[in-house]
Amino acid sequence: MTKKFEFAVPALGLVWITFMIGLGACQIGQGGRITPGTYTASAKGHASEVSVEVTVDSTGNITQVQVNAAGETPKIGGEAAPKMAAWVLEAQRLDVDTISGATVTSLAVLTATEKALKQAGVNTALLKAKGGGSASNEEITVDVGVIGGGASGTAGAAAAIDQQAKVLMVEATGNIGGISRFFAGGPFAVESHLQYEAGEEYSKIKKAAVFQTINDYAHYINYAPLTRAIVEKSGDTIRWLETWGITFHVNPETPQIAHRDNDMKWRMYHWYDLFSYEASDKAAIDVVHENLAKRGLDLRLNTTATELLIDSQGRVTGFIARKKDGGTLTVHAKAVILATGGYAGNHEMMQEYYNTPYLGLWGVDGSGIKMAWEAGAAKWDTASTLLHGNGLAAAANPGEISVANSAFDRIVRSPLLWIDQSGNRFVNEEVVWDTAYTSNAGYSVGGVYFILVDKATLDAYTGGKTLIMDTAIGGPNMAEGDFTVLAEEGVRQGIITKGGTLEELAEKLGMDPDRLIRNVQEYNQAIQTKQDVFGKSAVSLVYPVSAGPFYAAKMQISNLGTLGGVRVNEKLQATDTDLKPIPGLYVVGNNAAGFYGNITSYPPYEGLATGFAWNSGRIAGEYAAAEAKASGK
Repeated sequence: MTKKFEFAVPALGLVWITFMIGLGACQIGQGGRITPGTYTASAKGHASEVSVEVTVDSTGNITQVQVNAAGETPKIGGEAAPKMAAWVLEAQRLDVDTISGATVTSLAVLTATEKALKQAGVNTALLKAKGGGSASNEEITVDVGVIGGGASGTAGAAAAIDQQAKVLMVEATGNIGGISRFFAGGPFAVESHLQYEAGEEYSKIKKAAVFQTINDYAHYINYAPLTRAIVEKSGDTIRWLETWGITFHVNPETPQIAHRDNDMKWRMYHWYDLFSYEASDKAAIDVVHENLAKRGLDLRLNTTATELLIDSQGRVTGFIARKKDGGTLTVHAKAVILATGGYAGNHEMMQEYYNTPYLGLWGVDGSGIKMAWEAGAAKWDTASTLLHGNGLAAAANPGEISVANSAFDRIVRSPLLWIDQSGNRFVNEEVVWDTAYTSNAGYSVGGVYFILVDKATLDAYTGGKTLIMDTAIGGPNMAEGDFTVLAEEGVRQGIITKGGTLEELAEKLGMDPDRLIRNVQEYNQAIQTKQDVFGKSAVSLVYPVSAGPFYAAKMQISNLGTLGGVRVNEKLQATDTDLKPIPGLYVVGNNAAGFYGNITSYPPYEGLATGFAWNSGRIAGEYAAAEAKASGK
């Protein structure tokens, strides 16, 4: 068997990733008739169409795969797509594991590959587990059943095992970690031993102050007993996670410019020593799972929970799951922890609760939340989500250069002129220095807006004369580049609109020309006087939009997941509308409502979501194990 894997280097802007392999013949034709050749197909990914070219020989062997995922989020779908193609090629099958946190892109690669294979006459049913006739049913009894292998589910399993509980975990994808594998630098914590060791600037932040700050930010619509429980647990959870193998450090400075004058926003952040903005083979959560395996966790990957088991008294007594081979796994448990990661992957639910199609579809479909609702849990905080950051919209005509990953990133990270879809300026663009506030502002105009610049501004950036830029998530791309050339490539790809005049630009964008011109004139006047009605500081009032050609870069905000759905109490027990617990059911992480309050605006305190995941899971695991022990007496 011979193999050849060719990986593109992201820094070079290459898009097509080629995989080649030679394997023994296998008869997978439809009626024995396969037409060798190269076939093209596509499927909808997270943010764009994901395209594949699949080459098949006369025996049905897949000998080459090319995948184009240029429009997907670079650090998530952009990295997942080539891995999926390689796995399909290696296995010569369509039932390979999907990649946790990039499920939508993973499924797009599989769907597009199947479409291409069908064009060649390949019987794709034989390349899936259900077509192999090997399904088997299984039944097992444990103390605690955990549904979901992200940070919150992992913490739940670890805490329950600490209490000597027998634990089984199911994870729908082929690997653990969820979205936290990609963007979670670490959790927030208050009064941890690391903060005391780091000195007074860190240790002066107290639990009571953080608790009141979150209450105030939520305008008291959060569930204060839950918020208090999470905050008070957080410092000790750092030491607890260290017993499970994770190591941390606190940084001497904030990665976000906007947080420099507010210690609480960044000195609570506890970074994983293993965290990297680049792809890595091992994440902090992998360390925990290595130790969980040693301590007896029964982990079932590619196993999707479909139904909670509920007895005649309304107690949750386990769940039913679908295994990779198509068989059924029935889990009897004295307590269940539901940690399925929200519903950000469900287009219909996102449209219903957030009223815009422009938030993206990272994450899962909300099936876990729906199971809790069906068990009697109350629907709560359905409009709370982790809006976080922004980026260029997906290319309509992807090319070999990814504008989003190029030096043009410096335009995206700068407080230049932002215009909404009607032609209005809508914010002090210095919010770009805070990833949460950037997305909040973008959401206020529907999730899409434009960065408007002229040729003179592009020339200035080509010469290195930039404004103060957003430094989060590794900082701006400082590679050399001709910004006009990059803008023209964006025009070709359909993510930047060009107009010789503002009237022409407005027409192409479907805006009212008078409104756009009026807003641009007002902005240019603010630059001259250094007085801005939106409050932008003089240091950012530098580049007017005065002489064509003009360029409008289409931006879309980022959403890292929903943050609610199921009402819970301070023990993370699911409750009904009267706050009465649903016996045997705990709901954690992105499924659990109440910590943030029913507000779309995510609080700008670094590590808050990851901290909630670990702490909510830990609390639920402790109480679930205690409930299981009590019910066994």
